[in-house]
Amino acid sequence: MRVTCVASVWLTVIACSSPRSPSKTQAAPGLPRVVAHRGASHEAPENTLAAFRRAWALGVEGVELDVHLTSDGHVVVIHDASTKRTAGLDREVADLTLAEIKALDVGRWMGTSFEGERIPTIGEALATIPSSRTMFIEIKSGPETAPALARAILADDPRGRGAQLAVQGFDPVALAAFAAELPGAPAYWTVMPPLDEQDEPLPYPGSIIDEAVRLGFPGVALLHVSVDDTLIAAARGAGLEVDLWTLNEPTDLARWSGRGDIRWIETDRPDLVGSR
Repeated sequence: MRVTCVASVWLTVIACSSPRSPSKTQAAPGLPRVVAHRGASHEAPENTLAAFRRAWALGVEGVELDVHLTSDGHVVVIHDASTKRTAGLDREVADLTLAEIKALDVGRWMGTSFEGERIPTIGEALATIPSSRTMFIEIKSGPETAPALARAILADDPRGRGAQLAVQGFDPVALAAFAAELPGAPAYWTVMPPLDEQDEPLPYPGSIIDEAVRLGFPGVALLHVSVDDTLIAAARGAGLEVDLWTLNEPTDLARWSGRGDIRWIETDRPDLVGSR
């Protein structure tokens, strides 16, 4: 398994409201909550409203997405710094205006049935959250963008309808800056594992738990293949919550989804998660 990653910051938006009948992906008390990575991205174009709506329809308790700032200061939902992979235009998001971004089709690459899907704004994405659900937002920029990102979220603040906020990110400086802009939001530190000479992930060292505590973060988000029971026990002993990413194989989902020592599990395939 080859792993590549660009350092970034993640934000988690946790939506709560009136009770619903549990869906097939909603966990029993004490079990990890399922997060649809970039929406139901196996079935619909990643980071689009179609992917988010499909994930919510499957009953997931969380959806993860990624955000960038446009040249005119709008927060838009897209994973890469460039629009080339999903829209076919090799331009940096930071160099495009919102109007230019909205002219791009990011659904056609996955099939004609998705033609016309656009890059959403963060407000459009937040508006899709049903009651009692969660949205994870991965922020693809540094600490200098924290105020603008926070303002965009607060303009469509889900806490007004019973939501909670938490921030999550690879860059601890950016993570701390973002948390400061959203008072009351717990900060989760996302950590890449060490890699061997073939860029294959190695087990996490136990020192990451000590470092998370030192930095004052209440949780860690970890690549599942690099996690073992010793590390999970150390996290729990330190009072840290754990989020695992990204589980797409049925065996991995089965292994981790029944445990009571994991807070969240992220997957591109929420359709594979059965009743728990």
